[in-house]
Amino acid sequence: MSKWYIFILICLLSEIAFTQSEKVVIRSINIGDSTLQILQEYGNTEDSILFINVHEDEVTSIETVYEYSTTNPVHFVRLKHKETRRVEFTIRNKAFSVDPNRIYTKKGRRKTLRDGGKFTFKAAKEVRYFAEEILTYLSNRSVIIAMHNNTDVNYSIKSYLPGGDEAQNTKEIFINPDMDPDDFVYTTEKEYFDKLKERNINVILQDNKKYVNDGSLSVYCGLNGIPYINIEAQKGHFEEQMFLIREVMAIL
Repeated sequence: MSKWYIFILICLLSEIAFTQSEKVVIRSINIGDSTLQILQEYGNTEDSILFINVHEDEVTSIETVYEYSTTNPVHFVRLKHKETRRVEFTIRNKAFSVDPNRIYTKKGRRKTLRDGGKFTFKAAKEVRYFAEEILTYLSNRSVIIAMHNNTDVNYSIKSYLPGGDEAQNTKEIFINPDMDPDDFVYTTEKEYFDKLKERNINVILQDNKKYVNDGSLSVYCGLNGIPYINIEAQKGHFEEQMFLIREVMAIL
């Protein structure tokens, strides 16, 4: 084996290793006295479409993005904590807990801290910094695609019908009776709603004026004119959520 051959082989292996290491950027951030990570995984950091997951226990939604990205590279950002829905942190040995999809407005931060058992202004300030770190990834994006999973019965597209828990957030709704009500798309954009309705997909259009201010990312995007789509599916509905990803990407 010639020295030139060995040199070229080493260069190729180095390039492969560099590419793989660049595919995942791990960013550690502090919230109070605790540390968690934001994993930025991508095929193209300049992609105008951002996939995001903030609930680490919603594993089906994470797995479907990974599978989709094997043939269609995407820019994906997700939180890594303790594989739980809520993020736990401490400040001077006092424990706090927040839902990382309820921290993007002042009202939302206050409520999610109280739901976690304790509110202080110091904790709210730390959570605001945490939210701002996540929101930096939204800049210069044409659309945000949030990935979520639900559990059977407790929450579905039917929750957005009149009399449902989420009815106040609903501007328009379309239900395909042949689809599982746990599998649906939620969006802030009338254009996306109409296109998905045409494709016979379960879909909800958020009311960007009469919404409940729960601090969610959809509320933040609605307030700030950022096109937002939530691809929601029941935990374990891998094929169904993959189908919804493909349908959403087709209209984009």
